[in-house]
Amino acid sequence: MVLGLLAIAAIPTTIGVAEGISEGRKENDPETEEERMRKFQLECFCGANSQKAKEIDGGHIVLRGEKLYIVPRHSSSTSHPFEGFYIEYPDPERPRPLPLGLVSTISKDPPMLNWMYVDKNTREVKYGNRTQSRAHIVGSWGWDAGEEGGAGGLTLAGGEGAVAVEGDDGWEIRWEDEDGKAGVERRQKLTISLERKMLEPREEDKPFHARASEREDDRQTKRTNTNIELTNTTFQRSKRTTGEPERVDKAVKKGAKENHSAPKLEIRGTTVERPLARK
Repeated sequence: MVLGLLAIAAIPTTIGVAEGISEGRKENDPETEEERMRKFQLECFCGANSQKAKEIDGGHIVLRGEKLYIVPRHSSSTSHPFEGFYIEYPDPERPRPLPLGLVSTISKDPPMLNWMYVDKNTREVKYGNRTQSRAHIVGSWGWDAGEEGGAGGLTLAGGEGAVAVEGDDGWEIRWEDEDGKAGVERRQKLTISLERKMLEPREEDKPFHARASEREDDRQTKRTNTNIELTNTTFQRSKRTTGEPERVDKAVKKGAKENHSAPKLEIRGTTVERPLARK
C-alpha cells in the first residue's frame, strides 16, 4: 500500500518535505494525492543500437554523491536505490500553483528523504534538501501515460529529457534543456527514458489471474477456519442461578489436548446446542 502520511510524519525528513505533504493534503483530493504518493523505483530504457546502450538498458537508478546514476542490470551496487513519490514543492516565494516536486529516500538507517532537482548550470539530476534545491529546477515532475496502461516514464515540465552521460564514476543522469543541451561536450551521451516501476501495485493493476488466486486463497482460508471436526466432550460447571451442576457440550479440535481449567475455542459457522437445565 501507499506509504502513509502518518508513516511519513514519523520519518526525520529534510526541511520542507513534511510541509509539502501538509500542503498537498489541503489542496488535493484524496484520489489524486494517493496516486501521486505511490512509491516507485526507476529503471533505464535505452533503445539505441550500440554496445554502450545495451550496457545500461534495463539498469536501475541509484543515488550516490548527490547525483543520480545508472547501475547496469547485472551489476551489484551498494548505492541507495531510488525510491520516490510526488508531492508539491513548498515555497512561499513561488507563484501558485506550486510545482509538483519529487522526493526519494536517500538512506534506510536513518530513513530520510531528499528533493530531486535539475542543476540549472550543469543540467545534472541531483538530490538535496530544500536549501540546496530551491535555486534550481525542482519541477513540475510528472509521468507520461505509459504504453498499454503501464506506469509511464518520468517527465519534467510535461516532457521527457533524460540522457545518460558516461563519466569517471559511471553513467550519470542529466536532463536536456529546450535546445537539447545537457551541459557536456565530447563525452558519450545516450538518450534514455526513466521508466517507473511501482513498488505497491493497486488492486486494479494486478493481473486478473493474480486477483482470482488471492480471492481463492481467502475462500480456502475461510473454509479451513469453519470446517472443524467436533467430538462429544463434556465437563461440569455451575449454573449462575442455583449452583446446580449441568452438562454442557464442548466442541474441541480433534487431537487437541483438553484444558479443564480454562477451555478456550472459537468456532465459526457452527452452532452448539446446550441441553436445558432441569428445573
